[in-house]
Order: sequence, then C-alpha cells, then structure tokens
Amino acid sequence: MPSALKPMRYGHTEGHTDVCFDDTGSCIVTCGSDGDVRIWENLDDDDPTSFNVGEKAYSCALKNGRLITAVSNNTVQIHTFPEGAPDGILTRFTTNANHVIFNSDGTKIAAGSSDFMVKVVEVTDSSKQKTFRGHDAPVLSLSFDPRDVYLASASCDGSVRVWKIADQMCIRDRQKCNDVVNAKSICRLGWQPGNGKNMSDLISRI
Repeated sequence: MPSALKPMRYGHTEGHTDVCFDDTGSCIVTCGSDGDVRIWENLDDDDPTSFNVGEKAYSCALKNGRLITAVSNNTVQIHTFPEGAPDGILTRFTTNANHVIFNSDGTKIAAGSSDFMVKVVEVTDSSKQKTFRGHDAPVLSLSFDPRDVYLASASCDGSVRVWKIADQMCIRDRQKCNDVVNAKSICRLGWQPGNGKNMSDLISRI
C-alpha cells in the first residue's frame, strides 16, 4: 500500500523543533524554541497535551515513561511522562546541549553540547557520568550502538567519532569535511540492529 504524505502542520513557534515517538509509537512528542513540550496523539490532534520545560528546548527523548529535554539553561532535565512533572537534572554543560538520546534499555542517556563535549549519564544515579572530549566544534548528533559498548557523535567540525564508552576513548575518527557536496558521509548515524557490528557509512566493522 503506498504511503500518503500528510500536510505539514503548525507545532511550535518559529525556530528549532525536535521530535520523538513514545515506546509504543502511539503518540508523537515534540519540543521547540518556545520552551514547550507537546504530546500529539496523531498529526490531526488539534489539542495536544502541552507543558513548559524552559525558555527554549533543543532536544527531547522518551523511554520507559521518562522524558528528557535539553533546555536553554544548559541543563538536561528529566520529567515524568505523560504528566510532564519535573524529576530532576541529569547533567549540565557550559552552554546548551543540541541532542539527547537514551540507550537501548533506557538506563543511560547521552547528550552532546555546543561546548564541544559529550556526556553519558546513568538515569537513576546522575553522579555516574562519563565525559568525552575531542570535537573542535558543537556536537550535533549522537547514537548508541545496540550493545551499549560504543557511542557515535557527529560535530560541526565536520567529523564523526566513535567512542568506547567504558574507557572514554575515541577509537574511530572520520575524515573531516565541512562541504556537503564533497562529503563522503552526511553524518547520519545508524548502527546495525541487534549486534551493532557495523555502523552505516562510517566503519566497516567494530
């Protein structure tokens, strides 16, 4: 059956918007430059549940009834879902985080920031953190491998790095390129499901 493209709709005020699904795929969660998080039952939902998480929200992720957001006070916050009640701060940066993600079982989060750093944090004990340094520009995108052994990060410096989480070491550094036309990779980060042995367009095998 061919898919039907639905028209775009207004979600947040003008500016950056991020989107994720809940675990079951039954709703869509968005956040935006207005600082609001909205929960949509579908694209035709004209009255989404909405709550404010800060002056601006840059990224959101949802897993196991927990919602995390990266907001403009340079923190990564955790909230209950779907209530949206504040449930603490997981970590802080010196400037805003651009991307937050959960690992496969929802026990850890990773956050990449405009201060060039990446952090991995235990959800139930935020004192257990690992910091990854090496990018020379803001971090844009992150991806855990399915086994939670490696973390990939893409940055405005044109590079993609693969880190071994346990020892915080960079084991792969993709050639830098800041020109889309000449880039060998457009920095989309995706691991092979299940075993995570391969990462698309980055390395042949880990």
